[in-house]
Amino acid sequence: MGFIVKYIVVFGISALATLLLVPWIKRIAPSLGMVDEPDERRIHKIPIPRCGGIAVFIGTHLGLLMVFFGPWNKLGGATQLREWITIFIGSLALLLIGIFDDRFDMKAWFKLLGQLGVAVFMFFGGFSVNGFLGIEMHWILNLGITLFWYALLINAFNLIDGMDGACGGLGLIASAGLAGMLLSLQQPSDAMVLVALAGACLGFLRYNFNPASIFLGDCGSMFIGFMLASVALKANVKQSLMVALLVPLLAVGIPAFDVILAVWRRMARKLVSNLRGDGLATKVFGPDLDHIHHKLMRSGMTQRKAAIAMYVAAIFICVMALGSAAMNSNRVALLMIGMIVVIHVMVRQIAQIELWTTTQLVLQGVHRPRNMIGMLVAIGWDVCSLLLATYLTFGILLEQPFSLLHLGVCVSIPFATIYFYNVYKTVWTRSRVSQLVLLALQLLAGEGLAYVALLWASSLTGVQLVKGLILHAIVAGLGIVGARASFRVARDLAAWLRSNTGSSSDLKTLVLGAGENAILYLRQSSFEDQQKAARKVIGLIDDNPALYHKVVYGYQVLGNFSELEEIIQEREINELIFTHHYSDELRASILALQNRHDLLIRDFVFMLRDMTDDGRCRGIVKPYSVNDLDCRNLCMHSFSVDSNGATRRVDLLDVDIEPEPS
Repeated sequence: MGFIVKYIVVFGISALATLLLVPWIKRIAPSLGMVDEPDERRIHKIPIPRCGGIAVFIGTHLGLLMVFFGPWNKLGGATQLREWITIFIGSLALLLIGIFDDRFDMKAWFKLLGQLGVAVFMFFGGFSVNGFLGIEMHWILNLGITLFWYALLINAFNLIDGMDGACGGLGLIASAGLAGMLLSLQQPSDAMVLVALAGACLGFLRYNFNPASIFLGDCGSMFIGFMLASVALKANVKQSLMVALLVPLLAVGIPAFDVILAVWRRMARKLVSNLRGDGLATKVFGPDLDHIHHKLMRSGMTQRKAAIAMYVAAIFICVMALGSAAMNSNRVALLMIGMIVVIHVMVRQIAQIELWTTTQLVLQGVHRPRNMIGMLVAIGWDVCSLLLATYLTFGILLEQPFSLLHLGVCVSIPFATIYFYNVYKTVWTRSRVSQLVLLALQLLAGEGLAYVALLWASSLTGVQLVKGLILHAIVAGLGIVGARASFRVARDLAAWLRSNTGSSSDLKTLVLGAGENAILYLRQSSFEDQQKAARKVIGLIDDNPALYHKVVYGYQVLGNFSELEEIIQEREINELIFTHHYSDELRASILALQNRHDLLIRDFVFMLRDMTDDGRCRGIVKPYSVNDLDCRNLCMHSFSVDSNGATRRVDLLDVDIEPEPS
């Protein structure tokens, strides 16, 4: 029992001090000008004080006074009085930077410079990656990684602080999780620092959980990240290198994941904007509304539910981190495999905006090689792929010297083969599967010619050459064919992601039909001029039994036309798009649903039309007139019902298409 008392006392002092300080700070905040005014980027609707981090700072260090000047000042661990003084000075400097930012809204880059300045002070105070990992590295590399560590954790908690209770609650969970790991490693003084921080976070949550009456502000969110970063660096992790890296990262998993997504998203948007030259992208260090808590709230959660969802995820990750600390290396490897699966699920569910933006970057950034530079880049990539394949084959698998003979045969012959078939005149961003298969066969033909040449010129046996040929073909194929296939994957992924990145105000759309025309429409919806279309494709409807509840082009076939009205009600559909010429009876029955369910009904038509002498566009079914514009192969129409019950078709594109008068 005596073992636990000291932790309860320190936790209680920090929590109580913060609890008592917050009301006083709330009263003085308006006079200091530290009030968060609502705007289009804020979730709250009324002015709220944003300097609660001062109470968390004072509460934490009041608890630590008991640790280093009270009856337990002889505790073992890496964090002793000298280290606490260093932490106090560094955290005080960061607190002042945060207060200045909360008062005057300093530039993001200036705030980052302040964070890095504090990190440099901590580095020369003995807080570095060298000591944390127990390895020796050059001091410049050590400094660079240490600065990155501080910047990552400080900004992770700074960016997650955009919703009531998010930063304080996640700080409490991360502190408790990391303290538990340090206690298991018999480092009580280090754990005490985090126990004090956890107590201060809990005391602050009394006023910050939704509906919040005060915010942490930058001074508080940066302080929490700083404390976690400092204790993690100073702790002596007597485990494997994998555990030493894994546990702290898992403890701050949600905020760290959020900041990585934010940097990824903003850099991709910036690059896409530069390629388009539209100047619409936000700054890399600027704010946006796509953090994890924003995405959870757009999914329909309230602030309370979103905060609790993040708490549950953070607790789960911390439990995994604590479990890994007690595992051997083999079990940690299994844990890492599990983490990869979890990360995959999280990325698929949460990082859809980032994936969408990345696919646009790929599609915007890769152009047809119309000039010498573009062709040289493609040739350079292919040659490097063949060089890597040759090195792995002869240098590793066959353990043969990497000679000029191998280079001359295994690089030049396959390259000459694919070059002969005009591979560099193909626009691979718009390739068909058959073209990719043909490229793979051409590459295999080159590999076969190389095999024949090596049989004649090399001392290797036929069996060795067959093994080498298989490995060489696989590696070269991944580089040459796989890279070109990735362009198609990026294009198709962009079409699928379009249905998962909309806002709550977007139209919920059902596509009627799952044939080639439906695929054509879904693919077109990923084009640049359709990206801002305010719709979210929910799924497809088709009467083909073979497609029932299957996935077509990334979208599920939700049912057949007999189930259409039930699906409309269940999924809250407000738009239907025809992609097939169905019978008049079926169309009439679907159009009858329009008024009952307040639907928009549209038609995506792909047809070949002839242009007549008088400028009219004569289609397969009926003629149309076009006002001074070329005929379009792709048309989308909207159906509405007039007062007489007759249907009227209105074109949605910039072409005024009307039925030709009889």
